[in-house]
Amino acid sequence: MATLYLAAALLVTVLPAWLWLERLVPKGITARTCLIAGYSGLLGMLATTLIMQTVSALGILISLQSVGGAALLLAVAAKAVPQTWRTTSVTAPARDQQTLSRLQQCLILICLALLASRLLVLGMEVGTRPVWSWDAKQHWTKQAKVFFELRSIAPYVPLQEWLQLGGKGVYTNMHPDYPIATPLLQAWISIAIGQWHDSLVNAPWVLMWLSLGLVFYGQARVAGASPTVAIAATYMILSLPYLNIHVALAGYADLLMAACYLGAVAALYNWSQSRERWQLILALLCGVCCLLIKNEGFYWFLTLFPGILLVIAGTRKGIMCAAALAVALLALMWIMPADFAVAGHSLEDLNLKYRPDSWRPLYLSALVHDNWHMLGYLFLAAILIIPFSGHRQIPLAAVTLSAVLLYMALYLLTDNAAGAVRFTSLNRVFLQLAPAIAFFTLTVYLTLSGAPPKDPQVIAR
Repeated sequence: MATLYLAAALLVTVLPAWLWLERLVPKGITARTCLIAGYSGLLGMLATTLIMQTVSALGILISLQSVGGAALLLAVAAKAVPQTWRTTSVTAPARDQQTLSRLQQCLILICLALLASRLLVLGMEVGTRPVWSWDAKQHWTKQAKVFFELRSIAPYVPLQEWLQLGGKGVYTNMHPDYPIATPLLQAWISIAIGQWHDSLVNAPWVLMWLSLGLVFYGQARVAGASPTVAIAATYMILSLPYLNIHVALAGYADLLMAACYLGAVAALYNWSQSRERWQLILALLCGVCCLLIKNEGFYWFLTLFPGILLVIAGTRKGIMCAAALAVALLALMWIMPADFAVAGHSLEDLNLKYRPDSWRPLYLSALVHDNWHMLGYLFLAAILIIPFSGHRQIPLAAVTLSAVLLYMALYLLTDNAAGAVRFTSLNRVFLQLAPAIAFFTLTVYLTLSGAPPKDPQVIAR
């Protein structure tokens, strides 16, 4: 019965988003089913957490019936509400219908077999291992257990406030101001199956891994990758050691952030090539979803806007506008009060100053250790190639460079340098960016190989 209820919970999670995306993504788009499946997994998980918060705010106990009923209404609305936006049906290019050679077919089958075996192993790990990861035990899963027991959203406050109130009606943890999407996902699974299960509460992490791969493959195909290149690149990203650790030792929020940021960046790139509105909608939806996962999601969301600005204003005007905005931002930081908090952080808390000890951990993590294979080298090569690859990659390069510079500033200029020197948070935060960086390097390769985007409505630049 637990298995049946788990399947029902996953269906409730994915189905409404799938039906809405069916209306958004044009028919005939390359790898359309993969795109819809991947994005419905990501958006569906976060939509479920919003449904749970809405149900709780209305004074209704969170249950499979209450959340499922709300999800059913959303699914019905997807079919009943008139479609007011245009999603043009397109015909797949003739090159998509070309027969693959025997060698290409073998490579695709090998990659699919390896991915299937990896999915099976990760599923067995998640399904049999109790809560183990540090963040889960110290933060997220504790909160999820409270939500499960109460069947509602409980208020969390700082420790001092909790002590002043004597713990009456409120709870506390290490980060009471953090978004609660991650613990809600764990609570949702246990509520759906009717009992707290130390292993099955982490089932969403398998869905995150699968959704990330589907989004990467689908957007790679739209970007112009052949099935062979797209599946090989997808295998490379899904086999990254540190990414797999976050599935096997499920419970951290970083994998969901990585998948959503990838969804935003990949859609933004393909929008920059085709100007198709549905891609921009996906980019903004996934960008907003980053805000629901962790506080730093606010900063990753902001990194999308240099790319959007370059697309709208053009390269030359966009760079000038971005530079002006950067100067304005620095001036704002100079005059704002030190205790003014943005996304859970203030200048006073960050204690801005240069910390040279972080350079060595950054170098070791990106270019020496085995966590990311060759991704650091590929990214550096892609950045160096950008000036010689034309204008197509400039908006995406602006996004990824903004994110990487923010990542480096976090460890070189703030108190978070301790997380670099001790290697405690360095890789966890980089995981949030790694799939998007990998997609950027793939687009540079596609440009050099002369592969145009698969969308036939691409605007030449």
